[in-house]
Amino acid sequence: LHEGMIDKHGITAFTSPEQEMTFSSFESAKPIVLHKTYGIAKTVTAIGVTTSKGGISSKQVLLATGGHQIVSVDKRFLDPRRPSGELKQSEKEEGLMKYAPLLPVFSLRTPSYNQTVESVQSIVSTPANVESQSLVLAYGGPDIFFTRLAPSKGFDLLPDDFNRPLLAMVVLGLVIVMNTVKTMGTKKMVGMSWS
Repeated sequence: LHEGMIDKHGITAFTSPEQEMTFSSFESAKPIVLHKTYGIAKTVTAIGVTTSKGGISSKQVLLATGGHQIVSVDKRFLDPRRPSGELKQSEKEEGLMKYAPLLPVFSLRTPSYNQTVESVQSIVSTPANVESQSLVLAYGGPDIFFTRLAPSKGFDLLPDDFNRPLLAMVVLGLVIVMNTVKTMGTKKMVGMSWS
């Protein structure tokens, strides 16, 4: 559901679109509703969505399939603005893809890997301590499945080969330099006040 489109110069520091201070659902303009229909080649028994701490990470829709798998689908595949024809340059820049009614299921996007998760009835997601990760729990029936997902990759995590000792030495060096400069400044101020 999109209430309307605002061009790129519609909201600036000096201008804003005309808005009324009161709202009435009886008198307002009808919203623009966009919709597309999607299908998936497997039966779906439960649906969930990843969440993140600050809402910065992209979202993924999680599907429990009849094949006893948990599958994640990028939210961009479910965008109702996906064009049916050829993509324009502005649509490519926005990251839209050409509309296809059948959702692709990638084996790399299967959080449950090769494990079977039987009779999933619900998928719950909660944010982790870092923004890029989401904790997912799928349950119902005899199996419980828990995993940690990173829909936007680990953009806020340090790589394993990060040089932590070098960082510690640089920070320690900066503290020493800062204290030395502070001491020199204090001595200079005292010397100037005595002269």
